[in-house]
Amino acid sequence: MLNYLQERLWVKDRFDRPRIQPDTLYQCKVLPPAAMRENPVDCVMSRFVRAAMNKVKCPVYATCWTPEGKRLITGASSGEFTLWNGTAFNFETILQAHGSAVRAMQWSHNDQWMISADHDGYVKYWQPNMNNVHMFLAHKDEPIRSLSFAPTDAKLVTGSDDGTSKIFDFARCTEERVLRGHGSDVRSVAWHPRKGLIATGSRDSQQPVKLWDPRSGQCLSTLYGHKNSVMAVEWNRNGHWLLTGSRDHLLKLYDILVRHSYDERDAHLPSAQEGGHCPRLAPHTREPLRQWRR
Repeated sequence: MLNYLQERLWVKDRFDRPRIQPDTLYQCKVLPPAAMRENPVDCVMSRFVRAAMNKVKCPVYATCWTPEGKRLITGASSGEFTLWNGTAFNFETILQAHGSAVRAMQWSHNDQWMISADHDGYVKYWQPNMNNVHMFLAHKDEPIRSLSFAPTDAKLVTGSDDGTSKIFDFARCTEERVLRGHGSDVRSVAWHPRKGLIATGSRDSQQPVKLWDPRSGQCLSTLYGHKNSVMAVEWNRNGHWLLTGSRDHLLKLYDILVRHSYDERDAHLPSAQEGGHCPRLAPHTREPLRQWRR
């Protein structure tokens, strides 16, 4: 942080920001992640660091970093949370969080709450100290595959195998809208970073990606760019671009202002039922969890 404050004295614009150097001799000049937002190339992880195995061998379905970035939380098919040290990468705590497989985890934008969802359709609220304060049934007897907070953290949206997405009031835990329109499982949901707009991805190859108005619950548009199940949708922070990943082995980048595919890349996504579809950190069903260094 001290290096960051010193660099700000002479940095005039984003083009003057320093770059990460590929040598350990430059460790004394490391800057916090906030200083690298304009340099996405510095975030490319090219070197494998370490693999770690959980205490009990079981598939890992969900992962997320703690807000300060020092620890990693993994959710397994056993219903356990494992808290990993992000430096030594050894586990610090194992917590029985759910009665069934943990399918999704998400932190609020203010970093005060974490929500998790399981295979039985339950959603749980967690404080940063991993204290469970509340739970409710969001989708009866159906797995919840994805979660996302509204920009204000006042609402949350879930995606489930029952083919619906539901919007809940975070404080009251009450259902406000049911988004119906997909013909199969909803595998991923993402709330727009600034606006009232929700994107959903589904196994329905006929209507793979939909955009929704959370106020009315109506479908605003359907994107037909993929020919197979869409397993992940993610908004860019600028709010203009939507990235989708599908089992047709393609990643597509959409400009929502024109609802047109801006670019696409062959992602070589695996076709396994569970592994390799996490949009942030890919869990492995038969392999240990792996950490990569920039």
